[in-house]
Amino acid sequence: MQMNVESNGWKLSGLRSAQVVFLASLAAVAFVIGSPLYGQGGNTIILGTIEAELKKKQVPLDLGKTPKSLALLIAKAVSVHGGLRLAHPNQSRYSVYFSPLGGNQVKVEISKGASDIPKKLYKSFVVQGSSIDGAVLKGCDGMVQAILGIPGFFSGKICYLSKLSGNKEIFVSNSLMTSAQPHTSFKKITFNPSWDNAGKGIFFTSNRKVFNNIEHLDIASRRISSIANYRGSNLRAVQNPRNSEVAMILSTSGNPEVWLAATPKSKPKRITKNKSNESGPCWSSDGRRLIVTSDSRGKPQLYEVSLSAGRLTRIPTNVSSHCTEASWNPSDPTKIAFTAAVGGGFQVYEYSFSSRTSRALTGGRNHGMQPCWANDGRHLFFTERSSSGGTRLMVLDTELQGSKPVALHGASFGNCSQASFHYPR
Repeated sequence: MQMNVESNGWKLSGLRSAQVVFLASLAAVAFVIGSPLYGQGGNTIILGTIEAELKKKQVPLDLGKTPKSLALLIAKAVSVHGGLRLAHPNQSRYSVYFSPLGGNQVKVEISKGASDIPKKLYKSFVVQGSSIDGAVLKGCDGMVQAILGIPGFFSGKICYLSKLSGNKEIFVSNSLMTSAQPHTSFKKITFNPSWDNAGKGIFFTSNRKVFNNIEHLDIASRRISSIANYRGSNLRAVQNPRNSEVAMILSTSGNPEVWLAATPKSKPKRITKNKSNESGPCWSSDGRRLIVTSDSRGKPQLYEVSLSAGRLTRIPTNVSSHCTEASWNPSDPTKIAFTAAVGGGFQVYEYSFSSRTSRALTGGRNHGMQPCWANDGRHLFFTERSSSGGTRLMVLDTELQGSKPVALHGASFGNCSQASFHYPR
């Protein structure tokens, strides 16, 4: 399949969907973060204006002598993160130099100092990736850790649905969606992709064999295994992040219920036994707790499930009579993100078990839905849907007050939705 991508004066021809590298999205970085990027002294990348209220909360850095071939990807990472910003070398607190070493290795040197004195070497490390972009993104994680003292998320990966071909198919991309690969071509109904806990395969639901069955796709071999093909609808599977256990939503007993299997190949055991409809299972990061959506009170709400007794305990989000699609924060077990119907649309909210309160994370004219946390517990992927029905994947820094969601891709990716994130351990 051949593709042409044209954006902001860039025209790229002959790219295959098997590994589409969307350099146009990198060219758009300049427009996302305020003004065009340009070089100084042949190599230095600097940044123009950013909203004043955000500048004070962000750590300024420059990219020193980093080659432009690497700097565009790093600039996009910085613009997405929120805790950092690109600045002129005379106004930066850190200077970061990425240099390619060959063999998909990159050396990262971070210098630190006041803006009016020469900076001194602070950290230096070498990273290896499966590609040069992969090494750069690992280096960006190391940069975030060294400067902010928190984990990065850039070397993670996303699986998601795209309607690029006219049918919803599963794609896999890096965390910034600068490259993506299709992994299914069923031309059928495919939905609910979810990484297994090793990041080597994807659970999903498809009617590729007439009825909705839960399948598992091994990424390396492209082998597809049937996980659940019981009578009724087999709707969703998510794996426990700490072991091989898989939570499923199956309707073989009559209505959609929660079932658990010790492994993907094991026969599942029914957990809930009621007349309501359950959906959207979500594990806590320690693998000991499970949240689902249930309409046991007539309208969908979030409930924690007793894994031993199947009892449902409602989570008092108190923002809407329609709450779905929970995602448990991987670094803070007291927080979940979820989708709520508010003001005639859908928006993403965060609920705190500690304060028993909810706060809006998205807003505006477009809908926000299908939240999915990154490994750092700070950044959130979600689907934005416009009034015309178009969808795209966004990422939001939930901790930087005043930050806005950033679109990860343009129209050349198709309508994208249902992101699932995995970060290598």
